[in-house]
Amino acid sequence: MYEIIFSERLKKARKLSGFTQKEVEQETNISQSRLAKFENGKTEPDIKTIGTLAEFYGVSIDWLFGLGMQVKNNNYYDELSITQQKRADWS
Repeated sequence: MYEIIFSERLKKARKLSGFTQKEVEQETNISQSRLAKFENGKTEPDIKTIGTLAEFYGVSIDWLFGLGMQVKNNNYYDELSITQQKRADWS
């Protein structure tokens, strides 16, 4: 369950923030191919990478793993506060 939610939310966070995988690679030094594998659920990142991505996208690790979400009729709902503009000041 967590693996599926993580990959879906990672992709959602990137898209809502307006970044391409290549742009995330340029900002975080996490390769585009690794990002694609994380988003497709083919591999899982280490804890350092999880922290880097959560900080970059401005989301909590809890949110990335779906912790504390409400479940109703097998659908999950969440409150997400990701800016939809690129964060030019992230370093």
